[in-house]
Amino acid sequence: MTDNERHEAERHDCDVLVVGAGPIGQVLALLLAQQGIRVIVVERWAQPYPLPRAVALSHDTLRILYQLGLREELAPLLEPWGQDGHTFKLTDASGETLAESRFDLDSDSGFAHMTGFSQPDLEGLLEQRVQEHPLIDQRRGFSLEALSDDGPSGSGVSAVIRPHDGLEPIPAGEPETVRAGYVVGCDGANSAVRTLLGTEMTDLDFSHDWLVVDVVPHTPPAWLPYACQHLDPARSTTLVPSGPGRRRWEFMIMPDDDQDNVDTDENAWRLLKAWDIHPGNADLVRHARYTFRGRWANEWRKGRVLLAGDAAHLMPPFMGQGINSGLRDAANLAWRLALLVRGKGKDSLLDDYSTERSAQVAQIIEQTVFIGRMFCATDPKECAERDAMIKSMGTLDLQDASRNWNVQGGTLQDDGIGGTLGVQAHVGTGARTALLDEVLPPRGFLLLGRDRDPAELLSPDRRTAWQQLGGRSAHFGPGGLTDPEGKYAAWFERLNASVVLIRPDFQLFGGVRAPHATDALVHNLIQRVKA
Repeated sequence: MTDNERHEAERHDCDVLVVGAGPIGQVLALLLAQQGIRVIVVERWAQPYPLPRAVALSHDTLRILYQLGLREELAPLLEPWGQDGHTFKLTDASGETLAESRFDLDSDSGFAHMTGFSQPDLEGLLEQRVQEHPLIDQRRGFSLEALSDDGPSGSGVSAVIRPHDGLEPIPAGEPETVRAGYVVGCDGANSAVRTLLGTEMTDLDFSHDWLVVDVVPHTPPAWLPYACQHLDPARSTTLVPSGPGRRRWEFMIMPDDDQDNVDTDENAWRLLKAWDIHPGNADLVRHARYTFRGRWANEWRKGRVLLAGDAAHLMPPFMGQGINSGLRDAANLAWRLALLVRGKGKDSLLDDYSTERSAQVAQIIEQTVFIGRMFCATDPKECAERDAMIKSMGTLDLQDASRNWNVQGGTLQDDGIGGTLGVQAHVGTGARTALLDEVLPPRGFLLLGRDRDPAELLSPDRRTAWQQLGGRSAHFGPGGLTDPEGKYAAWFERLNASVVLIRPDFQLFGGVRAPHATDALVHNLIQRVKA
């Protein structure tokens, strides 16, 4: 960054303008603020949405939330799926179990593979943190009206915002221009940012209407399956836990339903009756009609304006990856923007963000739509064939597909290691034993050595450049960490590596088999990242 550019950036109202104060926008704002970046968040609604939406967090995205220091407050609000030996079942129209899968209580992140939660609980915690952070200026009651990027030779973006009552702009409200280094649209499926950019979307032509119903049973409903997909051609139905003491049903809306009265209390209770849920044993929290779709933006970045979360992708809920994909977007983007704002990163980092996230999201959406087409089948003959196929499998591994969702392309070393998720397990320091992120709080790049300190293997010039990036190092063995569970030894063995380089979003940049190659590993990162 030149002196001129630095001076111009200092005149900006903020370094990053985040449009949308849902969980993705607020997590992105908090991740940026953690790194000293000034953020303005604009949101048209005066308060966070008070009713449940997303209900499941993946192990890797829970790690992102804990990175924000939310663990103590959030942990009591979570329900690890399968903690009491519960399973997920696929059942046919008669209720017979076709196949069953356990929920894995361990993962590469050190948490249960999936964890139930109530989104208003999470948003309440995020709202408090955002309001309290001195580097975040959250402006509720404003909508975005226009964007103007300075272009390649400029230093920022001008955004016009106007007072908004949540439903429409306030006619008498005076527009205001906000100057920002970068703008990120985290403003949902009907994104104003995406519309202003004119970005087209890839659509997998999957569109089905479902009624989503959230319930709080008065006592644990022991007669219900813990989680299941009821594959009835007359009405496919999903049942999942949705946080402590909560359950969610998703009922496929059929052509012969009374379309004008689908989204009513009466209809919700009518559908729940088949599951022996009624006003005498449960409270109805919410019902909403949704159209499940599978699509993603063709361009996630135009100049200094980017997309994240539902603004960039929409997916059916059958694998529980909507909010999780958005949180991965935020973690992937935050460290890149932080480097660019500080003048330490290359502009191509933002192209790499688009490459990495769009490729992974497309894979997840394609898998989810494939499953959705099976779940939404209504032809009796087709359903019978599907059920026979599922029954022949006997057991399912719900975690198997996600293990293949590695990051591809982008800011990675093409060595078979880059793009995989960094393992978190318990480590010892002599004074205590805890998960890696508790011992080494995430704040930048990390070199992790199998049996010696990787920083000792760097040349003086490389060590200086590494330190300028905020890089740190740690190792196992003499003078370093202990591996009480043996998980890191097994991980290094699996990767056939002696040193790995972990990015701030917990993805591996790459690794090396021979310790003396560590200098080249760091050199490769610096070439890809450093301005």
